[in-house]
Amino acid sequence: MRNFWLIARNEYLNTVVRRGFLILTLAIPLGMAALIGLSIAAASVGENNQPLGYVDQSGILDPALHRAMSDADERVQIREFDDVETAQAALERGEIQAFVLFPETYPGSLQTELFYQESPPDDGVMDDMNEFVRINLLSSLPAGVQERLLAGPSVTIHDVDNGRTFSQDDVVQIVLPFVATFFFFFATMSSAGYMLSVVAGEKENRTVEVMLTTVTPGQLIGGKTIGLLAASLTQLAIYVVAAVIGLQVAAPYVPELQGATMPWGYLGMMALFFFPSYALIAGIMVAIGAAVTEVQQGQQIAGILNLLFVSPLFLLPLIFENPGSPVVTAFTLFPTTAFLTTSLRWGLGTVPLWQMGLSWVILVATALAAIWAAARIFRAGMLRYGQPLSLEGIVAAVRGTTG
Repeated sequence: MRNFWLIARNEYLNTVVRRGFLILTLAIPLGMAALIGLSIAAASVGENNQPLGYVDQSGILDPALHRAMSDADERVQIREFDDVETAQAALERGEIQAFVLFPETYPGSLQTELFYQESPPDDGVMDDMNEFVRINLLSSLPAGVQERLLAGPSVTIHDVDNGRTFSQDDVVQIVLPFVATFFFFFATMSSAGYMLSVVAGEKENRTVEVMLTTVTPGQLIGGKTIGLLAASLTQLAIYVVAAVIGLQVAAPYVPELQGATMPWGYLGMMALFFFPSYALIAGIMVAIGAAVTEVQQGQQIAGILNLLFVSPLFLLPLIFENPGSPVVTAFTLFPTTAFLTTSLRWGLGTVPLWQMGLSWVILVATALAAIWAAARIFRAGMLRYGQPLSLEGIVAAVRGTTG
């Protein structure tokens, strides 16, 4: 066991100090930080805090109600004008950014007019005006009724298939699975690529022959797999920490993120599918690396096989339109596509428990079979310097017969 952990530790340290690994690990958090910073800067620069005017020909709006709002200081100032000419003059002098005309027929007729010069007010400013109008229209109702109507409906979605419950306002519950899917998959496939390079590269330069004089094939492959898994988890941990910090920073500027909750159920599901998916990919990469004679040849074969894992991305329109279709269900159960398909479907809340359970069992069984087969292929091909394993040789190695 000591050799096993020494190999794992050495592989982890060698991986995390690689230039490519560091660039890949830091590029996404730094890119997220730059994107958030630019978004905040653009919102701050483009924000117009000038007052918004209105002309009330219907006589139903009371400016005192706006001043009485608890958060009136945080909202844009709303000024009343007696007639259109006065408001127009204030607009031309730059005292207000726009004004709204409420005709005599309002609210019997909901048609209003908006006057501005260069650009219309942003949505936040108009939301303040709409809130002011709603308060006036509801002013005759009891306070409790006013609060409920102003708050609007609060819809809680219940998924009867798997018992999940989430709010329609919790955007993180819906968006995060789609974003995290790419992060998890990106880290997994990059780590698996390292595994292929390590196995094929050490076979190509005959380092494996020296190493196998002191360790068993199982210790060698197992240690390398655990080391690369730890590196992949380190990468994912950095992504998660960066995402949490980014959400905290962006929340004050993005109303949809305020009050968002961490989807622990989704994270647990991802962990449940991540480890067997990683083992499956690692087993396939070890088998490819042991069967070929050059790293470049192995990368070409692995590139083709990677399509088996990324194919759910081509099903995104179908997942959005009909996540319970037979095709999507088949992709959920198939081991190489189970990880991505289940994650993508989770954002829509439409993964029945029986499908998740059966998919996980099939995935684990396939991963164990892949590791077992990869170990046999590795033993058969590890000392064949310059001699690739043929398809017959691979089958013979898996069957335990002479190829």
